[in-house]
Amino acid sequence: MLKSTINFLFALALVALPLKAMASDWQLDNDSSRLSFGSIKKTSVGESHYFPNLKGRVSAEGKAQVEIELSSVQTGIDIRDDRLKEHVFNVASWPQATVSIDVDIASLTALKPGEMTTLEDVDTKVSIAGNSSDVTSSIVVTRLSPTRIMVQPDFVVMLDAEEFNLESGVEILRELAELSSVSTVVPVNYRFVFDRIE
Repeated sequence: MLKSTINFLFALALVALPLKAMASDWQLDNDSSRLSFGSIKKTSVGESHYFPNLKGRVSAEGKAQVEIELSSVQTGIDIRDDRLKEHVFNVASWPQATVSIDVDIASLTALKPGEMTTLEDVDTKVSIAGNSSDVTSSIVVTRLSPTRIMVQPDFVVMLDAEEFNLESGVEILRELAELSSVSTVVPVNYRFVFDRIE
């Protein structure tokens, strides 16, 4: 009887371990994470840019939020960085953009290290310069280790600057750079790595 009880408790503990792990809060690892976006000018010239300064957290309830430090934008051209910060992002008034995602924690508890799952039709709220837009997309979650997860989009996410009332700022950029055109549609990709808070 004692042996059976011990075996039962041991089995129960094994089941509870992943549940306990996912019930903790998770903190973004900035060094391992990246949010990048593209721009298209003169109809067919594409360039890639990114934000190196990110911070974020996933709560035990599955509420994920990432803050992007807009003043950290890196386009490879200093004057273009400054123009983006001033005319498009208006960092003096809105220093951060936010990405909010509801993650299905229950579907993650069964993941073992090295396994991944795709979450379909995930609602994501993006807020920039005081304006928000809801985006529905698929995300891929990978369990890197018992204490580390990675969240990525299944496909590149397309955002339109007009949805955030940023088109006037984009037009100023076009005029300052003396370009024939700058697309308001922006491809966005990200890799968010979170570590469990002990």
